[in-house]
Amino acid sequence: MYRTLLIVTVIAALTACSVNINKSKAKPPTAPVVKQTSSSEGFIQSISLANGSSIIVAEGRLEPRSIGSISVKLYRDLYVGDFIAAVNFARDGTIVKAVLIENGLDKQKLSITTVTAGSGNYLASQLVCVTSNDITLC
Repeated sequence: MYRTLLIVTVIAALTACSVNINKSKAKPPTAPVVKQTSSSEGFIQSISLANGSSIIVAEGRLEPRSIGSISVKLYRDLYVGDFIAAVNFARDGTIVKAVLIENGLDKQKLSITTVTAGSGNYLASQLVCVTSNDITLC
């Protein structure tokens, strides 16, 4: 009886060890991926800068899509929430696109294009200037 119990215990221990042998190591956490969305929920986009910082461009939540505000937030490290600065401004229309037109290590320039609602479909563009510690309208 003792011998059978010993064999069962050894087999169970070896089986448990073999399960962990091929287990891959845990991957380090990565920065959250924020995709560009432009639906009935509003526009939001994350843009990585050459100096490692990130910008979040978003239409105001709970606002109508046709009019409201735009917020541009600058993060030193988006993954840990190392917030630096932000700028908010009024919008007439919905955001069509947000594109970096200058992406240097010391200075970046972002262009945000909106289109008005209704039959006019007028385009407007606002430039946002970004440095390592500040964000302003150009």
